[in-house]
Amino acid sequence: MASIGAQTQSEGNVTEADSRIPLEIRDFFTREGGHSLIVRGNAGTGKTTFALQTIEDISAIEKSFYLSTRVSDASLLTQFPWLKDKIERGEASSRPLVGEGASGGEGRVRRRTELGNLRGLGEAPDIQDVVMSVSIGRDLGELEAVYDTIEKNLPARSLIVFDSIDALAEKYEETCARLILTIQNDIVEGYGANVLFVLESADPQLDYLGDGVLVLKSTDYQGRRIREMEISKLRGCEIGQPRYLFTLRGGKITSFGHDFKEEFFVSKAWSPVGDSSDRVSWGITDLDRLLLDGLERGSIVLIEMGYGVPATVSSAIECSLVANFAGLKRGVMWVPLRKASAEGARNHIVRMLPKEEFDRYVRIPEKATQMGTAGDRFVLPVEGTTALADFSWQGLAFSLREAGVPFLSLMGFDTMEAIYGNHVMDQLTDHLLSIRRNGGVFVGITSPSTSSAHRLADLATTHVKIDRIGGTIVMYGEKPFTECNALRFEERENGGSVSLTPIL
Repeated sequence: MASIGAQTQSEGNVTEADSRIPLEIRDFFTREGGHSLIVRGNAGTGKTTFALQTIEDISAIEKSFYLSTRVSDASLLTQFPWLKDKIERGEASSRPLVGEGASGGEGRVRRRTELGNLRGLGEAPDIQDVVMSVSIGRDLGELEAVYDTIEKNLPARSLIVFDSIDALAEKYEETCARLILTIQNDIVEGYGANVLFVLESADPQLDYLGDGVLVLKSTDYQGRRIREMEISKLRGCEIGQPRYLFTLRGGKITSFGHDFKEEFFVSKAWSPVGDSSDRVSWGITDLDRLLLDGLERGSIVLIEMGYGVPATVSSAIECSLVANFAGLKRGVMWVPLRKASAEGARNHIVRMLPKEEFDRYVRIPEKATQMGTAGDRFVLPVEGTTALADFSWQGLAFSLREAGVPFLSLMGFDTMEAIYGNHVMDQLTDHLLSIRRNGGVFVGITSPSTSSAHRLADLATTHVKIDRIGGTIVMYGEKPFTECNALRFEERENGGSVSLTPIL
């Protein structure tokens, strides 16, 4: 039986913004009094990782102890390298927690009403309490030691993790229900401690015994695995978001949902992302990583937006592409996905790119009949009758004669279909052939209402989808095939603020 006890210093506080577990779970455990949470799910869904992450996220305000009945010490350190790193960096300093006669010392509070009714409990062994982690290698052996630990920590509140309660019940030849009830009565209600029970199955038959229930699942989405946690109940707490996607990347839990920022904003001047070998950067480093180090010259790209995806997501991708190509002094022809005036589109991006660079390297098509008399340099006058004539390669190359190559042709098909009709793809054949022949990059962005998506998907050499699952925006590749990645906005040193985290 492996044991990990944790006690963190006050300077190591984990803020709500840093919390990797859902905020509802964090709030549940930090409310006054003791609370119990049942975490259940099938094998491999991340129950042990969640238990350890809960300790790390809230241990700054509570003394924590972890009991593993199935996993050896060596396996724990191998599976969770962050825990091993903390120990090796010397963040752990052992000191005795339970000394000789500790359980019966003068003035100790003893609330063991139910414990005495269980069969087969013997003497409690010594255990170690350490800062940030615990003495790996000690065998707690008996539940009595847990009670001693809690009493030692009083009046501070403890967090005890039983992983798994099934194995502990098997060891004591008891039922899970009786063992949970014993711990609930003595530890949760008697001592006012918090308890996390890990159950080895997804069976809900014991849910009624816990104050809260969290179910971890591994499911299929579009042929890809996603991980989801469902908050079934949290007694006395509001559940703002009952379902969260999460990842086990790096041996830690990271949940996605409430932290999605609807606003895309880059507060500083754009710092371009350079190309990798012979491929062209998106301007989004995580997207380059996801899609084979960038875009192939001569490629046709489809970005397909699903239902419920905020407009800021497509805007972030458009702005990143435009700013990066123009920042590298390359030519850009840009039809924004959401129809807007050329001046409005320019104003949206000039905080990232100086006006003079935008005017020199970017062209936004606008009907000649709708243009003002100013004749802005960044406006590309078009008739709006047929895309075949309006987007000829010769006209584009002449307009961008001061720009370098490869050119980017970025089209939002909501706008294209509003101007040229639902069969606009038939009018773009020559434009696409010219892009491929001259080593440029064509990126088409579609929404759920776009008629051109299927036709463009057939022609695309790269096909990316962006969907919304619950409160999480996910991006994944169809060509090439990739796993789902959670999309968030986080400002970076260079390139865009789009962050992609693999759901592993």
